[in-house]
Amino acid sequence: MRFRVLNKDPLYDYREECKLTQGIDLFESDEPPLKTKDMTNWWIKQIVANHSCIRCIKFRIVDRAPKSVIMQLIRATKGHPQPEVQSSRPDWTGEERSNDPYEMKLFAHDHTAESFIDMAKQRLCNRTEERTRKYMRTVVNSLRNCKDPFLRAVGFCSLPACVWYGNRCPEIKGCGLAPKLSTEIINSFGLSKE
Repeated sequence: MRFRVLNKDPLYDYREECKLTQGIDLFESDEPPLKTKDMTNWWIKQIVANHSCIRCIKFRIVDRAPKSVIMQLIRATKGHPQPEVQSSRPDWTGEERSNDPYEMKLFAHDHTAESFIDMAKQRLCNRTEERTRKYMRTVVNSLRNCKDPFLRAVGFCSLPACVWYGNRCPEIKGCGLAPKLSTEIINSFGLSKE
């Protein structure tokens, strides 16, 4: 499993977009370089704030995984991640398509922090198929151990949706460990119960 930030200088790209929203061209300004003791913590703050500028940074995951897991990952389309998956076409591979859902396939998945975290919210959920959830935990733990502070920050921000929602479940059919967010909203506004 490997990860790569696709931006040559993600910090500059991000700061440039942030400054543009303030009407400042970073290239023409005398803005001093960012100085912070812990870049991972700094990136976590930027990612959690989730302002639109953070989407300028893209990263790629390349790995082999069971076909069934890959299908679950590439179906998580919030934020428009871009997947590429090893072909099973007989005219390309010279072999018939396998019926084995656990056949290992090579894949790449390009993400923004936002799209990956949205995928993690779904695929770390207890209602996710166990094989997919375990694979997703492996990816997240690998990100958390990366040397790159941006990728580490993405890993630390990758949590199940119920954690992001303060121990409330956004799913229609939850796992039962957290109260339903929809029920809390309905009850807080005194709306009719179904």
